[in-house]
Amino acid sequence: MFVNELRARRESSGLSRNRLAAALGCTPQWIAKVETFEKPPSEGLADDLDTYFQAGGMFRRMWEKHVEARKRGLIPNGFRPLAEAEPEAAQISIYEPLLLTGLLQTEEYARFVFGAGMRAGNVDELVAIRMERQSILRRADPPWLFVLIREAVVRDLKTEFRSEQCKRLLEVMEHPKLSIQLIPADAAVFQPCGFQLLSFKQAPDVAYVDGVIHHGQVLTNPPDVQELAILFNVIQTAALSAKESGNLIRSIMESP
Repeated sequence: MFVNELRARRESSGLSRNRLAAALGCTPQWIAKVETFEKPPSEGLADDLDTYFQAGGMFRRMWEKHVEARKRGLIPNGFRPLAEAEPEAAQISIYEPLLLTGLLQTEEYARFVFGAGMRAGNVDELVAIRMERQSILRRADPPWLFVLIREAVVRDLKTEFRSEQCKRLLEVMEHPKLSIQLIPADAAVFQPCGFQLLSFKQAPDVAYVDGVIHHGQVLTNPPDVQELAILFNVIQTAALSAKESGNLIRSIMESP
């Protein structure tokens, strides 16, 4: 829609790409790449087109819809319902056996996770989406968050971002509503699949179960959700206390 409107207005005004580019202060090559879908429109281009054609903010509104649609397209279908539900959750309980949950990742760690087999452009956008997703923890009244992480996940952090990532975990643990507990290496916990439980003030609880190659799924059947809630409680009994977990994270952070 953005490109069609741009081309229609340019042509109806008798403007070549060169003349429009000169008026907007950009290159005709840039206009050509946008019009041929080689490059997505930018926020600046949207604002400049609104000003030049006196479009009353139409190009910006289309650009905002384009950005939102692109974000939705980058989020796997199975994970999308979880991402949409998190901002409304009153409590989130997470069990992660293999990597740090996205809500706790630093930008460097997220970039490392997404970097496997992804194009550079997609990595940048996915990291930005993940950082934006974490905004629920920066609210004045964040949801209750209970996270269980295997000790090995923290120990396996690469040295180039271990310190910053551990600092991030410790900072989160300072908030009275955010709890992180490590599952020690010798704990008899053999659940290989990560999962999350979300509780709401005025809606039934739901669960999300990780899957291979983005094939995770959201569960809404009450018995299934209750079964995972019980499993979370069982795993939690094997975890270190929050204080012990904090001490262990500090030890790992300071280790060579």
